[in-house]
Amino acid sequence: MKNMTNEQDTIERRIASYLQWNLPVTVAVDGQRLTTDGLMVNAQIYIPLKAYFRALDQKLNAGGFNVSGTYLGDQFEFTLGTKTLRINGQGFPLDQAPFGSNQEIYVTAAFVAVLTRHTYEWAASERVIMFLPLDDAEFEVSIAEFSPFSVLPRKFLSQDLGGDGEIPSLFWANAPEGTKSFAVFLGDEHPINAGYSYWNVIGIPEDWTSVTAQDDLTAYTQRKYRGVAPMQSSGYHEYLFYVFALDAEKVPFTGAINSIDDAKTALGQHTLDIGLYPVFAQL
Repeated sequence: MKNMTNEQDTIERRIASYLQWNLPVTVAVDGQRLTTDGLMVNAQIYIPLKAYFRALDQKLNAGGFNVSGTYLGDQFEFTLGTKTLRINGQGFPLDQAPFGSNQEIYVTAAFVAVLTRHTYEWAASERVIMFLPLDDAEFEVSIAEFSPFSVLPRKFLSQDLGGDGEIPSLFWANAPEGTKSFAVFLGDEHPINAGYSYWNVIGIPEDWTSVTAQDDLTAYTQRKYRGVAPMQSSGYHEYLFYVFALDAEKVPFTGAINSIDDAKTALGQHTLDIGLYPVFAQL
């Protein structure tokens, strides 16, 4: 009887694990939830592109396998079953090929983010992926070594994955009035990592406008940056650099900050604004 119970528990855990990574997800863009669900296949999220564009009141031209359109003045095109998205003639390598039919076309979350310049965050407890426009932000974040929505250069990956674990040069501007300090985090928004933070720097003085590899961050670092480490064969991971503008020089909190949700909980009452900078990486 005991062996049968153990076997049943094992089966139930396997079913729960499968469902966790393979059930539909709710998609929200600019605060509006789509009426068509996204798909999750082996932990990778696929977005219904036609429904997404309808929510943005944008037109999508689909004829057979070829799809094209214009978004905020940018011309784009792609072909179902191929792994290249072209924006104004420039190719962006995709992690997975778009697929679908006349009714709906499904693309990865990274595809949508790059095309529409929206960052996204994954709310695991609600199974909601939320897209917000980056260009609307007043508190601006920039990085010298790579553009937003680009593929992360290998030298910024973990040394365990053949990278150098280098710290990028992070800058910010237009911090809100009343800012007394800053905090920097680097979150992985892939469902597998659920917002895990690779870099925690808290209490950066208010007169700083950047952090670079040349800066002595010892007094402020709670988790040293050693490079990101996306799981192999899990598609693109969206890495979001977060810069928190805080209304206090020091924010008291208890417990470890392991994720972006932890950071928002710990610093939330003192957060004036959050600047974001997205980049992608995969193995």
